[in-house]
Amino acid sequence: MAYGQKIREYTTEPFFLTPLIDHLPVSKTVPTPEKFFGHVTGAPNILTYSKPLADYLRALEKASPRVHVISMGPSEEGREMVVALISDADNLSHLSDIKRMNGRLADPRGLQEAEAQALLKRTVPMYWLTGAMHAPESGPPEMLMELAYRLAVSEEPNIKTIRKNSIVMITPVLDTDGRDRAVDVYRYRKANPGKAPIPLVYWGKYVAHDDNRDGMTLALKMSKALTKTWLEYHPQVMHDLHESVPFLYISTGTGPYNAWIDPITVSEWQDLAYEEIEQLTKANVPGVWTHGFFDGWAANYGKTVADGHNAIGRFYETFSAGGADTGIRSTGSASTREWYRPNPPFPSVRWSLRDNVNLSESGILVALHKVASEKDRYLQNFYLKSKRAVAKGRTEGPGAWVFPSNDPARKRQAMLLKLLQSHGIEIQRLDEAANLDGQSIPRGSYVVRMDQPYSRMADMLLDTQYYKPSDPRSYDDTGWSLGPLFDVKTWRIKDPAILDRQMSPSPDITMIESDAPRLTKPLRIALVHTWTNTQDEGWARLALEGMKVPYDYLSVHAIRDNADLRAKYDLILIPQTGGSAQSLVNGIPKVGDPIPWRPTPEYPNLGGPDATDDIRGGLELAGVANLQKFAREGGTLVCVGNAARMPIDYGLVSGVSITPPQALNAPGGVYLTTKEDAESPLLKGYGANLAGYFNMNTMPILSTGGGSGQGRGGAPERASGRGSLTDPDVIQGRPPYTPKAKPGDVPENDSPRNQGDRPRVLLRFAGRDQVMVSGMIDHPEELAGKPALIDCPTGKGHIVLFAINPFWRGQTVGSYQLVLNAAEWVKP
Repeated sequence: MAYGQKIREYTTEPFFLTPLIDHLPVSKTVPTPEKFFGHVTGAPNILTYSKPLADYLRALEKASPRVHVISMGPSEEGREMVVALISDADNLSHLSDIKRMNGRLADPRGLQEAEAQALLKRTVPMYWLTGAMHAPESGPPEMLMELAYRLAVSEEPNIKTIRKNSIVMITPVLDTDGRDRAVDVYRYRKANPGKAPIPLVYWGKYVAHDDNRDGMTLALKMSKALTKTWLEYHPQVMHDLHESVPFLYISTGTGPYNAWIDPITVSEWQDLAYEEIEQLTKANVPGVWTHGFFDGWAANYGKTVADGHNAIGRFYETFSAGGADTGIRSTGSASTREWYRPNPPFPSVRWSLRDNVNLSESGILVALHKVASEKDRYLQNFYLKSKRAVAKGRTEGPGAWVFPSNDPARKRQAMLLKLLQSHGIEIQRLDEAANLDGQSIPRGSYVVRMDQPYSRMADMLLDTQYYKPSDPRSYDDTGWSLGPLFDVKTWRIKDPAILDRQMSPSPDITMIESDAPRLTKPLRIALVHTWTNTQDEGWARLALEGMKVPYDYLSVHAIRDNADLRAKYDLILIPQTGGSAQSLVNGIPKVGDPIPWRPTPEYPNLGGPDATDDIRGGLELAGVANLQKFAREGGTLVCVGNAARMPIDYGLVSGVSITPPQALNAPGGVYLTTKEDAESPLLKGYGANLAGYFNMNTMPILSTGGGSGQGRGGAPERASGRGSLTDPDVIQGRPPYTPKAKPGDVPENDSPRNQGDRPRVLLRFAGRDQVMVSGMIDHPEELAGKPALIDCPTGKGHIVLFAINPFWRGQTVGSYQLVLNAAEWVKP
């Protein structure tokens, strides 16, 4: 068949071809990918937009009773996300019954064992495959089209087993907005080989790679759709397809594994991975491996929707083809032989998009066949994990998490409770007061019982994380406790007696507005982005829009070109961004031709959320001067994280410096800050302490001229001598002395030598033994006592420097008001 010949032609080496996919079955009625798209899957130099991919799945549905397509809803920019369900026609005709039975296994409360075993015999597992969560990872959407056809048409024994004993769910593109931009960027590069390529400035509307870090707060429509679909169908496996390391990495992880996931799931990770490795290695495929890439710890990935709900979350990383290019590629350190990689990739290889398709499709077919042929085992495990989750409240505990009804942070409390409900977690209200674990729990308090099916997900989000410093390098954040980050009270009640107290379901959480992040008067706010990194500022946009705070969205070029910013704005916010102060100021080098970022008739998906004729250049010295003028004329400039380097390095503030870490290791977690200046309007509404997000790998450690006031142990230092920290020293040989003021004395602060704009530390990181709330820290003395928030008065205005990130992945709701309070400083 011509299709099979093209597969072999596009495959660069025979060892990248397996008998599972070296041909394509023939159908007289169902269109092949070649017939529909005009090319074979994995053809060089060709990528497909999101809508034709969805249209092909609907063409399969029209031609075959084995395919059913549903919509998952639109993206932020209106592009549709879909899922195709592929199975025997008989299974699909009973889809509603299978959904109901799997839902009953997911919630086994009140289910008798005999009834459960009957359900297990009648239902089938579901295996959900998702592609293009990361827009530039181009192979999975193409591969999934061929896989869908193969599953719908083939009469080979392994495919027939998959169809009979399971339902395969296929979502070709999750980030539909980013996928279409990535295709335009690739097509532009191929059509203009003599021009500078256009970088993928934006992926989705808000965030780029971080869309796979939204598994907890569900801020993006993609994450909401994933969770809603999982809760409707309860697939036992969710398999997310990515691209990076060679040739095929299958997720398990170095550990430490997430402590709240049922250990059965961890065993299933290993079992599936080693089956795929064994079968592909038997087929003489090199470079298929596991373990040494991911850690399995953080709960923020898209696959958490499965892991946190007693299912199996997994992913692939297949070697990227750089779009759909073919050529010699170096594999770098992944070519070394390790105990977990006994058959490593070659140091260099000729690689193509078809090679990418071959390896991922072959591995998936092995996994699908294993789950289908051992369906009873995977369904039994799913049912058992669900039962163990219900038993959790009375076995390993805790009994419940309580949100006290007298917490003044009612709005933030409601936001967190509604987020838990979005994960399918049930909320109850206590009908009477209780006294348990030394806590006086008032009547009406919200209770998250740990004897419910998704107790592990709730515990995962609310509990405290500890990541041992000597464990393997963390792949992402080490701590994420949402109670402290939302700045709300959460009580972990260990006593299972809480479960016997009278309480009532609370399906509707009342939204109290009194403590909502707010502005008391309309202010003119600008949020600034660079053209080099639009990742983190998207979280700031989501936060402001969630609070219904209006703002103008400006590039650094708009700041550079406007010398009278104060006439238009009261607050200018530069969120966390990558790079140095110099990269913020210099931007993309101005060499060669202009690099546009805006839509054209030929490339309609370029541009958005902002557009320009030339992304080169940055803030530049003119922009720095304009910001300094803005602050001196009464505006407030807020710089978060790495953006705080710019006013320090370019002299907009004095008395503030950056301290390079020596031995500190704090790679993303929740850290405690303490109020230093109780009178500052910026801290209005806050108590003595606030938990904030800090990551030493992306954020600077700030210092002020007077030192941190903290010693190596985290306590205030004093000179050696008699006494203690609180018992004053007495210098021998001289009497005590206290000066007496007289009329006419000039106050110290009015002395000419002390006039000027001096920085004021508003928040400091807590002492050595208190600074870590959740996550990991090694050598905490380097962070203890350092400024977390600094106000630098500048002329009539302020420059505010954040060493914590108030807008981090939708998690730091408790910090939002700090930025709005900064806006309140500006007088109308």
